[in-house]
Amino acid sequence: MPYGHETRGVARYRELFAHRYAASLLAWSIVARIPNGMGALSLVLLVRATGAGYGEAGLVAAAYAVAVAVGAPYGGRQVDRCGATRILRRRLVLYSSLFGATAVLGAIDAPVPVIAVVAAAAGLTLAPISSVMRSIWPTVAGEDGARTAYALDAALQEVIFVGGPLLVAILATFDPAAAVAGAAVIAAVGTFAFMRIPPVRASEPAEDRHSSRLGALSSVGVRTLALLSLCIGIGFGSAEIAIPAFAEAQGNRALAGVVLAGFSFGSLLGGLAAALRPSRDDRRRIIVGTFVLAALLALPLLSGSMAAMTAFFFVAGFPVAPIVAAIYGQIGRVAAAGSVAEAFSWFGTAVSIGIAGGSVAGGWLIDASGWRAGVVFGVALVAVGAVVVTIRRGTLAPPFSLGAAPE
Repeated sequence: MPYGHETRGVARYRELFAHRYAASLLAWSIVARIPNGMGALSLVLLVRATGAGYGEAGLVAAAYAVAVAVGAPYGGRQVDRCGATRILRRRLVLYSSLFGATAVLGAIDAPVPVIAVVAAAAGLTLAPISSVMRSIWPTVAGEDGARTAYALDAALQEVIFVGGPLLVAILATFDPAAAVAGAAVIAAVGTFAFMRIPPVRASEPAEDRHSSRLGALSSVGVRTLALLSLCIGIGFGSAEIAIPAFAEAQGNRALAGVVLAGFSFGSLLGGLAAALRPSRDDRRRIIVGTFVLAALLALPLLSGSMAAMTAFFFVAGFPVAPIVAAIYGQIGRVAAAGSVAEAFSWFGTAVSIGIAGGSVAGGWLIDASGWRAGVVFGVALVAVGAVVVTIRRGTLAPPFSLGAAPE
């Protein structure tokens, strides 16, 4: 369909799901990625059950998170070079075995350093589900349908980070080791089902072998988007750690989870709305959306109650998924030939590293100056990201032309 006459509204969902494998790709990718929302919390509970303190538990969770962030780009590069099925099969076995072994080590009260090493090894082998799915959407749904799919995927990712902790809470009532083992089993089942979907099985190695040592980062556009994602991640990490500090000041630390859920729900709604009307100019949506996000993240500074904090973070969540969807669309267009799957993985890696760093920096600021300092730092870093991408906008792909297919 020409871009001058593209479908709008709910009809875009109908068009997307009219493609034979669209629903199964989305559904099984969510299942396969549920462990992304289970890993850190389940490890904290596992280590605490051995009698270790929160400091040691946090180190184990951090080791796992860093390993996931480090392993993702390499996994994406392997997909580009070897094809999806081979890499998914290999990582299914490795991750499930290693994370399952982590559960066993916790159950037998193994030394914390041993648990940390095995958990980190598991993190390095997490299957690159997101990279595979995003790289094949244009083949499954066409370039226009892929824009709807990116926005819908960005929205539905919130299910992972809401549903994952809930599953951990349920499984941990039986035994903390059950939560870790459950994540290993879900990853195995979801990854196996995902890799059996015909478009995934048909995914071939990239025709052009990318030989640069920088891999996907050899593209200046990918570097711009990775830098933006890093800034956004730092901003999120700092702003979100201010939530439990505020909740504690209000006398109920447990309600911090409600505020975070509101943030996720706002992002979910924003992504669903964005899928109804994808932008022809992803570059503009990223720049404007990031400036808007910075402004909305400042609203919690006005909070005087948990209800107000929840409402402000709910509103602040609206532009998140639309920005992410636009970043996905740009990555697919600016990535160098032979490095598309790896390029997609750098988004998650940059955000994860940013969140970790933002949590640490924000925590120090909050200890020194109170919860508002964490929010202000988060707003500042998101604004820095907006300025950076504005300055470097020439490194990104131009808008789609009316009446012509995208490049």
